[in-house]
Order: sequence, then C-alpha cells, then structure tokens
Amino acid sequence: MSYIEPDDEFEPGTQNPYNYEPKIRPSGLGVFSKWMLILGGVLTAIGVIGGFSTMILVKGGGHSIFLDLLMLAPAGSLMAFAGITGWVISGGK
Repeated sequence: MSYIEPDDEFEPGTQNPYNYEPKIRPSGLGVFSKWMLILGGVLTAIGVIGGFSTMILVKGGGHSIFLDLLMLAPAGSLMAFAGITGWVISGGK
C-alpha cells in the first residue's frame, strides 16, 4: 500500500482543470423570465390580499371596485408559472 502525498491529492476547486465553466452572460430568456416571475408574484399577492380583504371588509354584499383585484390572482399565478418554466429552461442563470 503506497502513501499519497498531500500535494498529490485530487482536490476539486479553482485549480481543477476538469471543472471549467466558461464565462457567459445570462441569456435574454433567463432575465425576462426572472422579471416575469417577480411580477407574477407581486400580482398574485396584490390580488389575494386586496381581493379577499375587500370581501371581508365590505358589508352588505355590495360590489366594490377593489373586489376586482381578486381577478389578478389567477393571472399572476400563470405569469409566475411561466416565469419559473422559462427560468428553468434557460439554465437557471
């Protein structure tokens, strides 16, 4: 059994020639998908919080303009899902 010197050990890191990743700039799809994900999350939060709080606070069953905020929730969810899908397809960068 031979003894391996500490200098001869294979250690992954900056000096590893097999772990080379070229510097590439983020793709346009990845950046667009990140923004779509953020915007979808914001629209969903505004729709859920604004719509349901209006339903609870409005008495007598009257229709309020703010009740229409509830319609933002499904649109925001679809936008966030499309953003996540595009971000994964672009490589997550």
